[in-house]
Amino acid sequence: MNVCGVVCEFNPFHNGHKYLIDILKNEYGFDAVVGVMSGNYMQRGDIAVFDKSIRARAALKCGMDLVLELPAVHAVQTAERFARNAVYVLDSLGVIDSLAFGTEAADTELLKKTAELLAFEPPRFKDALKSELDFGKPFFTARAVAVGRMLGGRAAELISGPNNILAVEYIKALLRFESGMKPIAVKRHVSEHDDGVISGKFASASAVRKALLSGGGKAFDAVPENLDRLYKNAEIHDIENLSAAIISKLLLSGPDELKYIADIAEGLENKLIAAARGSRSFAELCDNIKSKRYAHSRIRRVVLSAFLGITRADAAAPPRYIKILDFNDRGRALLHEAKKTASLPLAKNRNNVKDDPKAVKIWDKELVFDAIYDLA
Repeated sequence: MNVCGVVCEFNPFHNGHKYLIDILKNEYGFDAVVGVMSGNYMQRGDIAVFDKSIRARAALKCGMDLVLELPAVHAVQTAERFARNAVYVLDSLGVIDSLAFGTEAADTELLKKTAELLAFEPPRFKDALKSELDFGKPFFTARAVAVGRMLGGRAAELISGPNNILAVEYIKALLRFESGMKPIAVKRHVSEHDDGVISGKFASASAVRKALLSGGGKAFDAVPENLDRLYKNAEIHDIENLSAAIISKLLLSGPDELKYIADIAEGLENKLIAAARGSRSFAELCDNIKSKRYAHSRIRRVVLSAFLGITRADAAAPPRYIKILDFNDRGRALLHEAKKTASLPLAKNRNNVKDDPKAVKIWDKELVFDAIYDLA
């Protein structure tokens, strides 16, 4: 069986996601598509608008065959760590031939060259990056300029798009793991990653979320028709409903506790506590912390990590198991094959990981995180 893997969040699943799956099956000829999907907590510091079981079911109804879960401790991370963890899970399954991803520009070869440069950082690149940083430029700006020096202006432009950034990180992970999965870049259809408006059948996930959170409206114009009933009967979750809990957690925390949280550095823990004293909502809290030094997505991720207690040690640890969320008959056949090939335990329940204390710790944390998610 020819199998393709996809790293996804499906927050929520929409027509653009179905377009990707259709392309992989109809044009590339894959027999099956496997997704590793963030659970109830998102990489950019948010919670999912629909819970993970709804999002997995939506994917299966639209052509995916097997959905695996990326636990919060592995999903609420920097782009590099998120990509590393997701690719690690897919590679550990042992049955996937290729890894596909949506990009702003479907130039797989240039993405591969850029990823190789960033994965192994030859001395000339390090020198170029250092010189740009010495001029006081922010890291991502300095890195883009250094990449441009080495590979040309197109490569520098390439790593400015959010999907391209993740694509490069996926390929870096493939290189570092010496994975046999082959990268496939598929150009995103019509909408940009953060377009906030629904103007047709294709829209960004952020636009669909915005419409759902404001009462539905045009959201259903941009999702497959066979998901209408599923979505209309599902509970909608909003991180703003956790605002009081999140702010209270920060107010009750001290700097000595927060300094161990993932992605906190340079005294950011003190800024979090100070901002919490004058904030009344999650959005206001993040706005009060934001500065030129810290991207908004990083602030949201840090705040969510502090709330959940995700530490630097958690962030550094690799996945310990392959969590199975949902599958169809073809997915069941893949899992049967994976029993012979997987390098991590296949887990549907806690008993499947009970012999690994570190895996049990992650599993039990996720149960608590899911209970908190239900409050939203």
